[in-house]
Amino acid sequence: MGAQKLPSEEGYAQTPLNTIKVYKHRGSQYHYKAINHNTNNPLTAAYDYQTVHSIFASTLVSHVSFIGADEEGDPTPINLPLTAVLGRYDPSHSLPENDNPSESSHHEDLNRPLDLYLHGNVAMMLRRAIVKNGTFKVCVASTRVDGVVLNFTPNGHSLNYRSAVIHGTASMVQEAEEKRFAMHMLTNHMIPHRWSNVNPVTPSAMKSVQIMKVHINSASAKVRAKNMGLADSVDIAAERDDVYTGVIPLYETLGTPVESGYSPARPVQRHLDEWIEGRNKEEKDYAIKAARNEPEEAETIAEHVLKIAELRKQRGVDAVENGVTV
Repeated sequence: MGAQKLPSEEGYAQTPLNTIKVYKHRGSQYHYKAINHNTNNPLTAAYDYQTVHSIFASTLVSHVSFIGADEEGDPTPINLPLTAVLGRYDPSHSLPENDNPSESSHHEDLNRPLDLYLHGNVAMMLRRAIVKNGTFKVCVASTRVDGVVLNFTPNGHSLNYRSAVIHGTASMVQEAEEKRFAMHMLTNHMIPHRWSNVNPVTPSAMKSVQIMKVHINSASAKVRAKNMGLADSVDIAAERDDVYTGVIPLYETLGTPVESGYSPARPVQRHLDEWIEGRNKEEKDYAIKAARNEPEEAETIAEHVLKIAELRKQRGVDAVENGVTV
């Protein structure tokens, strides 16, 4: 399958590496080249910047995969959970220290090409591989689970989820200012505006920080945000009539902060309270909205259920109606 070329100002062209083979393509003029294309499943694959980037922006831990070496020096797959954040460093527009409103512009402008920054340590295997080779190919994945889908039969069970995969080339960040930019973004990725609400990082600490930058060559996303559809209900007339079907929304919840004990008792800072409240609401709202995301089929399914209930009365006689076998 040849690469589908796109004008450079529109995004990345699709390639055989990231085209999702089972999922329908959701078009956008701004998208990554596809290494992963999907044709048999009603779920939607996406290559647009906004979808891919928003998944990484909402995930606190991403998983970085690469080919390293084992104790004998033989190639072996390695996977590391790391903190990752998207950003595009511009020396003429570095982030301010006080996290003023311009700091949030990065989080709002996800619909453009970005790099991925990873926070590591001196001894980590990925850093050693990058230092040895100059650059290194990596695959980075982030996933959010938003609900458990309950069907009539075991094979129909599923999850509501958002998943994104990036293929790119990793290198070490060498310049002090870009390293500071990445640390700023990584800190505020975990907790918005945290950078300017804590003590500043010391120059000696900054020297010991290891930051890797991944230039994104291609990326794709898969999203399921729906309840059961009509196609999922083919087993509705099976033997049991007490099987509950639907979606159990699933979402992360931030709890009440617990003091460290290393400083006198202090009130929780305002930016923390605001973040906890806002993020909890956002997570819950998305999961519930995803569970209710098929209003266009609701009436059809209701009619279908009534029809099957009527067919159950005829259980002594095999029947096939509208594609449903009893």
